[in-house]
Amino acid sequence: MVRFRWLQSVQRIRWDRLKDSLRVPQGQLFTEGTSTQWINQDLAPTPPEERKWNLWTFAAFWTAHASDATAWTAGSATVALGLTWWQAWLALNVAHIIGTILIVANGRMASRYHVGFPVCARVSWGMWGSYVAVSMRAVICIIWNGVNTFYAGRLVDVCLQCIWPSWALVANTLPDSAGITTRELTGFLIAWFIFQCLTFIHPRDLKWFYIAKSVIVLSAMHGILAWWMRKNGGVHFPSQDNNQLSGATRGWLWMQAFNSGFGAISSLTVNQADIARYATSPSDQLWGQIFVFPLASALPGLFGVLVASASQEMYGAPLWNLWDVTQKMLDQYPQNSGARFGIFLAAASMALALIGVNLATNCLPFGSDVSALFPKYMNIQRGQFLCCLLGLAIAPWKILRNGTTFLAFLAGYGYWLAPVAAILFVDYFCIQHGNIVTAELYNGKAGGLYWYSRGWNIRAPIVTVLALVPCLPGFAWSISDTVDISLNAAHLSTLSFILTYAIAALMYWASYRIWPKTPTTQVNQHFEFLANAVDEEVSIELVDIEKSDKLSIRESV
Repeated sequence: MVRFRWLQSVQRIRWDRLKDSLRVPQGQLFTEGTSTQWINQDLAPTPPEERKWNLWTFAAFWTAHASDATAWTAGSATVALGLTWWQAWLALNVAHIIGTILIVANGRMASRYHVGFPVCARVSWGMWGSYVAVSMRAVICIIWNGVNTFYAGRLVDVCLQCIWPSWALVANTLPDSAGITTRELTGFLIAWFIFQCLTFIHPRDLKWFYIAKSVIVLSAMHGILAWWMRKNGGVHFPSQDNNQLSGATRGWLWMQAFNSGFGAISSLTVNQADIARYATSPSDQLWGQIFVFPLASALPGLFGVLVASASQEMYGAPLWNLWDVTQKMLDQYPQNSGARFGIFLAAASMALALIGVNLATNCLPFGSDVSALFPKYMNIQRGQFLCCLLGLAIAPWKILRNGTTFLAFLAGYGYWLAPVAAILFVDYFCIQHGNIVTAELYNGKAGGLYWYSRGWNIRAPIVTVLALVPCLPGFAWSISDTVDISLNAAHLSTLSFILTYAIAALMYWASYRIWPKTPTTQVNQHFEFLANAVDEEVSIELVDIEKSDKLSIRESV
């Protein structure tokens, strides 16, 4: 009996040591008297020495982000709606301009208080309620991570053909039930491995990666465009004189193109906080993207329109995707090694673009989310690694091959997250007036400033559900052929993001007008009064440290 108890105690000690070894650093701020349920090093405010992203870093990041396969395909695909090329392109650009304003607005709190999305969500959702918003985003990040990696793998397949032409002759040894060929699986695994290696790097240290990527990817896009323009002798858009669309029909088609423009960037209205927290100053987050992103995103969309139109003239069918575009280019040079090398650089650059987008818009957000869900054992780097593993486990090629219904669900990403983005915006600017008590973001005790009722601000989940209702029939109709709805309900699906965002914002603001919040000391202060006070305190501390260092040097001399 004594020996049995001794074995139990030994096993308990070993288990405790194992758990302790798996714990992540809990951070240095607000840890005294704070439960580890609410904080670790990545959830704590970013310290000054880690705020490395300046104006040019944000400009390079958004240039690199805008120059990807999604933006290219969005530009070419919208022409098929029946609009003229300039109407489709205008719809995309208007969506990107409005989207950029929403992105910058939701990055404001993070750039002032230097906390990520999971912590920002505690202000408007409550301490426990924030887990709902975090979980909503985490699930979609896994799916999009796998899909983007598969797309990058298709470009890797083109690269392998450029290096070894015989790669195109490799036989498929996988059964049809696998949903993927041997070549496609190999390309996917190579892209996945490269991507997995990058997840070991903390996102705050990827400054130079995005600067280099913006130059490389834009150069590759210009090279692809130049090849197609030279090969086709320019591009000649078909006459639109015979296009007899009514004004109402044209208007709804324009709104459909407008909504598709939001599809590529709507998630960033929520994800922006995870990047803006590393800003050197709030102005860097603002000016580094407010003009750069609309300009940078306008080019890939236009390039997609031009190349799709050129391929239509040359081959009778438009090529929408970059992997098809580069594959057709490669087919023209079966023996020219110099040309194949150029195509290799173009395809590899676009694969790099997709991997970079994955890091910023899927892995980093997912890492922040699981860090908030399991703060004792997860941080951003571990979360990024896990996201990449799960992206492999969901077999994204089957998702893409087994039906358009799930692709429609992916296109609804922005629709599902629109209420979350709207609530964050209204709460910070209209309800909190930019004044956040940072220490209270980690106070999970009853009576805490952001505890609300049992850890929930019940307004947020109710508003989220109600805001999703108007466009829900149209969304169901878009993913299922068995759903029968009216024409008006179908039209609402073309407004899903912007309409859902507006409804959620209005309802959340109205809820505080009807049931005002409990008055606190910061309500009557000026906008971001507390943020300015915190900045002054930090600057005084830094000056004191600098004086102390100089004094110690003089004494040692």
